Amino acid sequence: MRMLSPPGGPSRPLGAIKHLFAAALIAPLTVCSLAGPLRAADPKKASDLPGAPRLLPNDTLAYVRLDNVNDVRKDLKSSSLGKMINDPKFRPFADDLYATLEELFQEISKEIGLELDELLAIPQGQVAFAVHPAKPMETDEKPELKFDDDASDDEIERRKKRQELREQYAFGLTFIVDAGDNIDSVMKIVDRFETEMKKQRVRRVVKIDGTEVTRLLPNRAGRLPVEFFERDGTFVIGVGNSAAQDVLKHWLGESDEPTLADNANFGTIISRCLGAEETRPQLTFYLDPHAIADRIIKRSDSIAIALMWPSIEQMGVARIAGIGGSSFRGGEVFEGIAHYHIKIDPPRDGVLGVLRPETGETAPPDWVPEQVLQYSSLNWDFAKAYENFGKVLDRFQGEDSLKRLAETPLKTRLGLDLQEDLLSNLTGRFVRASWVEPPARINSGVNVFAFELIDPTKAKSTLAEVRDRLQQRMKVETIAGQTTYRLPGPGDRFPNNLRKPEPSFMVLDKWLLYCDSTQFLEKAVLTHAGKLPRLIDLPDYQLVSSELGGKLDGEAPFLLSFIDGAESMRMIYDLAKAPNSRNFLRNAGENNPGLRKISELMDRNQLPAFSEFEQYFAPTGSFGYNEPDGIHFGFFTLRADTNE
Repeated sequence: MRMLSPPGGPSRPLGAIKHLFAAALIAPLTVCSLAGPLRAADPKKASDLPGAPRLLPNDTLAYVRLDNVNDVRKDLKSSSLGKMINDPKFRPFADDLYATLEELFQEISKEIGLELDELLAIPQGQVAFAVHPAKPMETDEKPELKFDDDASDDEIERRKKRQELREQYAFGLTFIVDAGDNIDSVMKIVDRFETEMKKQRVRRVVKIDGTEVTRLLPNRAGRLPVEFFERDGTFVIGVGNSAAQDVLKHWLGESDEPTLADNANFGTIISRCLGAEETRPQLTFYLDPHAIADRIIKRSDSIAIALMWPSIEQMGVARIAGIGGSSFRGGEVFEGIAHYHIKIDPPRDGVLGVLRPETGETAPPDWVPEQVLQYSSLNWDFAKAYENFGKVLDRFQGEDSLKRLAETPLKTRLGLDLQEDLLSNLTGRFVRASWVEPPARINSGVNVFAFELIDPTKAKSTLAEVRDRLQQRMKVETIAGQTTYRLPGPGDRFPNNLRKPEPSFMVLDKWLLYCDSTQFLEKAVLTHAGKLPRLIDLPDYQLVSSELGGKLDGEAPFLLSFIDGAESMRMIYDLAKAPNSRNFLRNAGENNPGLRKISELMDRNQLPAFSEFEQYFAPTGSFGYNEPDGIHFGFFTLRADTNE
């Protein structure tokens, strides 16, 4: 009996191999390039491999690239994190952790033929990964589609069309790693991979300028070819017809096809992400979300989605031209800098009409205490965004959809006029702050959400009216002399070892606050009264704020954020040390060997107090500003004073 190839074939180019080559090579190398450098061997000389944008296809859909892994290793060793790991008080735990990871890696090591140290040492220069359209296979190489003997003509025709769509809009992959003198380690993995793949594929070899490109052609319809080569210490593997060959031809200058470097959107976005930094970015990425979604929809056989997609595109989705970013390390002032840019072609209507950033005040209100982990201020035209969202929803739900779905039910249930009582009373400024409620627990993190009000008295009256309608569910309490409206929290069955949420509303000065911790609300009231230190007076915040001025380069932000690096890490550190966390790991480890190893690691090591390592963490600032062709975000972390 002749069977049809599985319809999902094109999305599974490596077949049913138990340990996929992509998982064994791509993921560990990309991720561990950042984790492993602190133990890596002496760096080797990188090859003269061109930058990945000059090797990848012009219509690349997604791309991420490390410029030079050896530079990343060097910078990580001298970074605050690297210094902390090498701190004599932390080093025993770090060594034990690495030994545990090596032990957990043994099963993978048996499959790929390399120890963890060998795997982490592979990347020496550039590492890049890309998703792009897969070129169609040559007719004489394409396996025939097979059917059941009793398949009807209609079924055969339908499946042929489905297969044609999936082939036409298939996704290809390309992975590039400059391994330098460690290329032999890569080829060990490749040899095992090729041996497994030849069981279900046809091996062919193409020679280009003395370099052999191995091609593994599928023997079943619906699968994509895999091809790879090694040249000058660099290994390239591609999924899709001619994927690796095209990289080699661009490398040799033997191709007239445009590359990603020639893509106008890519060039615009990446140039915006370089900023005014003097150093090369260590990490860059690019994403074309519209092209990816368009390809997924066109390769599907859903008629309903295919019919809706043009309407969705007309509503503005097609004008999202791309997203990109870059990150830098080094410098005397900054530990790290990052830029992200979303390119949006005008006009901003339809779905994009909800993007209504505005400029305004960003300094912390006087109720934000200095002990917060994170603070963000956003200025947005909420009323206009709501109006534009309604226009989009009307196209799917009919006229006045927001009135039917939101405004009328809210009026009936709570007596609230959404636009008059709420939206029209907002200045457009929104603040979010995070805090940790002691003791350290899994859900110790607390968030407060606050909207600046035009008329606080009106807001108090509105809350009182809602309370009158919800007397059984909303309770009135007083916190530090301030009226607070409490909603029901979790019941008596809520675990005792977790923080019990206390959802509450409060009007404080000209702000409407929502928070699920009455402890934080009390801190906010006392801070507003001047009885607790304020974030705006914190030296670290003032330092970040002053540095933001230079990074904004005259632009007025709609978003500003501050993260206290030390307090954020303290939360994670204290949680790791907490008895409840260790008990959880012990219980989970009973059925999970990996978690059991981690639990044993934690039991063997008594971590010092966090104050021993606080010096290694500095604050982070971020901002966002609006531009005619998109929205730009920037992040930076100051270099910690480690007393060295």
